[in-house]
Amino acid sequence: MKTLGIDLGGTKILAAVVEEGKILASQRVSTPQTGASDVLDAMAEAARVLLERYPTVKDIGVGSPGPLDLKEGRVIFAPNVANMTNVYMVRDLKTRLGNEFNIVLENDANAAGFAEHLYGAAHAWHSSVFITVSTGIGAGLYVGDKIVHGAHGSAGELGHISVMPRGPLWGDGHGGTLESMASGRAMERDARYAMNHPELTTRDVFALAAQGDSKALKIIDNAAFFMGVGMANMQKIFDPEGFVIGGGVSLQGDAYLDKVKSYYNELTENYPRAEIQLAQLGVDAGVIGAASVALYPNRGL
Repeated sequence: MKTLGIDLGGTKILAAVVEEGKILASQRVSTPQTGASDVLDAMAEAARVLLERYPTVKDIGVGSPGPLDLKEGRVIFAPNVANMTNVYMVRDLKTRLGNEFNIVLENDANAAGFAEHLYGAAHAWHSSVFITVSTGIGAGLYVGDKIVHGAHGSAGELGHISVMPRGPLWGDGHGGTLESMASGRAMERDARYAMNHPELTTRDVFALAAQGDSKALKIIDNAAFFMGVGMANMQKIFDPEGFVIGGGVSLQGDAYLDKVKSYYNELTENYPRAEIQLAQLGVDAGVIGAASVALYPNRGL
């Protein structure tokens, strides 16, 4: 069955018609920085281009940064999208596209992980955890054809668990979260301070580590350690069959991933362990997942 997915990001909006996890056609536009109404207009226009080519498509899934009110189809606020606060995404897109469309809203990280669970690296597992390690850290939990939402829609916020109480203060107002210790932005912060260079990037850190720079190696090791802590905690709480790790940091090579696995193994000694795989769907996971959630209106646990 063909469905339409819309993946809303801070800099781009990607829409695609998807069937059985495969993209048939896509449309990409820049995310307006001039407020929610313009963002919704851009999302609707990208969708319209594809709906004209595939007029039988009536089910649309939207992946959006959150937090979200899934029951009301509302974006409470989207941290990286300008003035995207208290937006009734489902209602306002139906106003623009027509009430004949079935539109569902899902957290963007949950949607990307759902695609990996259904069609990608986790397709053989009944239960899985998806973790994206990039500028920040997002995660999702999956059982069968269900996304674990929790009582308030915030299950799986692995990036915001406390791994070092009273550690570095982060954007959510809490100190010592996994994101504040193990994300790409955290590595940049540590590198810029330790190396006294205000413009170092995460990619620079990995490049320096490949050259044997001791500080860069310590920064990567520290981030990998805390990621291992987070995954070990999730293993003991959720006991999944496997973890899928995606995002830009995960693609920096075995120097990072091998350390994460080593610390995870150390911290789960004498416990059942999950498999750990790299994500397979790459940058398309978000839009494939957004299209996929439209097929599962009762997907939440």
